[in-house]
Amino acid sequence: MLSSEKELAYYGDDFTGSTDVLESLSLKGKKTVLWLRIPHPSELKEFEDYSCVGLAGVSRSKDPEWMNSELPAVFKFLKSLNPQYVHYKVCSTFDSNVDKGNIATAMKIGIQTIEPSWTSILVGTPKIKRYVCFGELFADYKGEVFPIDRHPVMSCHPATPMTESNLIKHMQALGSDDCVSFNLAMYNGVNSHSHLSSLIAAQKVVLFDSFDETSLAKAGAFIKDHSQTGTHFTVSSSGFEDAIYFDSERIESPSIVGKSRILALSGSCSLITSAQISYAIENGFSPIKLDVSRLIDENSREVYLNEVTEHCTELLTDQISPLVYSALGPNEETLNLVKNSGCESFDQVLGQFLGNIASKVAESGMIDRIAVAGGDTSGYCLQSLNVDALTFVAPFCPGVPLCRTHSKHANFNGLEVALKGGQMGDDDFFVKLLAGEE
Repeated sequence: MLSSEKELAYYGDDFTGSTDVLESLSLKGKKTVLWLRIPHPSELKEFEDYSCVGLAGVSRSKDPEWMNSELPAVFKFLKSLNPQYVHYKVCSTFDSNVDKGNIATAMKIGIQTIEPSWTSILVGTPKIKRYVCFGELFADYKGEVFPIDRHPVMSCHPATPMTESNLIKHMQALGSDDCVSFNLAMYNGVNSHSHLSSLIAAQKVVLFDSFDETSLAKAGAFIKDHSQTGTHFTVSSSGFEDAIYFDSERIESPSIVGKSRILALSGSCSLITSAQISYAIENGFSPIKLDVSRLIDENSREVYLNEVTEHCTELLTDQISPLVYSALGPNEETLNLVKNSGCESFDQVLGQFLGNIASKVAESGMIDRIAVAGGDTSGYCLQSLNVDALTFVAPFCPGVPLCRTHSKHANFNGLEVALKGGQMGDDDFFVKLLAGEE
């Protein structure tokens, strides 16, 4: 048991979501360190004055068997920090299914391990155009807002398509029957607090609406008012931090300076990432399209890794930024190739391959800024580097901060990294990360 007490401790179900919370807390003046593994107590001493601690994970891509094996130790670590809040961070698209990234399974393990005073769900995150109203989830796509089950991208996500916008029904389908909606109509009623208290007393998991700044602030106030004793557990997006620290003043942060070159890596098959890759290529990045067949083949993988790495270093020597990517949007041919290969952990193989590229290039000292696209990819990629933890540098685009690595290895210490989920960022994401802010 660790003796230190923290204000908030969280686990991100993927690395991009983990850095999203890191940003939200940091911009509210909460010093936060994000670990890439459970740290030894002696390692925490370096960050003793940090009020919030995160742990970046990969449960979003894992099955319930993995969760039951791995998550109890995660929650025990978070609980040992004696925080007021423990947050299991999920994506604001809330996509998961019974066999992959099952949110209900993770929530059940968390409740059993942490034994919280009560549990909440808050998904709507207005700053990135994700909204929950009367328990229904909506998300923006190119300026138009869709119910999540009719969203052009998320309704047909290749791994976890969202087929239900009602989050209570979605949780029921995942295996949880204890969730109830505390919706907008209840926020301003004279009996709102007593009604919430009765739900908590009945050991219900309470889903809050949040579709604008006002409703977000009210949700945060309800949670804080009813979390004065014990530990509060939440299964939420980064909207949770925006809600409970709504009244905290946003701190000033430095501008991001431009670089002569960066290394960009993508394992995302999102249409949004595809547009970003195309825009980057049109604006000076040099594309390196991965040969998935060689990547899958264990016999050729190491040779292929060296070939791609050499190509990257040649480009960087000429002050050109390489962009290594596996796909331009959903590609049936690639998906079928992976399926027919029998490679059951392609996300992990791809992420580790990209991480090994980053590792070899970083060892050369030719880069100090890396961009990684893809939630699952980012996790496995960063785990392949000798990085212990991340801290916040500056906001870049909503939900995607620029972070700094902390490592015992000099070549990997102090690197700047930006990790983005497939749905995040504008078309100029990679180009802007290279050019910096004017």
